[in-house]
Amino acid sequence: MPCMKSLQENKKQKYRQLLIVLAITFVVSPFLQAGIGNIFLISLLLYTIMLIISSFPLPRKLLAIYGAIAIIAFCLEVISTLNGGFYLNQTFSLISQIVFAIYLAGAAYWIGRDIFTTPEVTIDIVRGGISVYLLIGFVWALLYGIVNTLDANAFSQPLVRVDSYLRTIHFSFTTLTTLGYGDIVPLSEVAQVLTNLEAIIGQMYSSIFIAILIGSYLSHRSN
Repeated sequence: MPCMKSLQENKKQKYRQLLIVLAITFVVSPFLQAGIGNIFLISLLLYTIMLIISSFPLPRKLLAIYGAIAIIAFCLEVISTLNGGFYLNQTFSLISQIVFAIYLAGAAYWIGRDIFTTPEVTIDIVRGGISVYLLIGFVWALLYGIVNTLDANAFSQPLVRVDSYLRTIHFSFTTLTTLGYGDIVPLSEVAQVLTNLEAIIGQMYSSIFIAILIGSYLSHRSN
């Protein structure tokens, strides 16, 4: 009986841990150098997301594929840390960013699908909504890194630096929130399309999520 209560409680609070990990990643990752600390942070993020995704009623094959992507992402991070010179290799950097982008985009999709189809909006659903918003920012940061790796002149300033994620994350979240400092400007057509898409998605997601919260509040109030 206590075990059942504990499982139900964990189910109700499944997005709390993810939000905490994402918040820590957001604050700490720009200042992390490639090392043990970065491996620990990445592995914690991958594990947390995998734990949540596995709680969804998904086919086993899909879960296995998603788990394999997590393992590949973790291995790439470990290799980049143990082989500093190899990290500078353009091909390796590109593969690493693509794998992480696929993994985080998949997490944002499944979690977003869960929170937008839930019959009741709870505080944990709000946490999940905030988590998806942060995941969108991280996914686009990786996409900008991919574009900059392929085209060094895609932006007015280079976004990808050795052992630093600061510029890609900074540019992504200033675009997502439509803050737009203007210190970094997209120059290539691909970069311009990506920035426009992120700004549109950021505004649409915020509007839809707030509408769901208000609708749930009014529904509970009328009942």
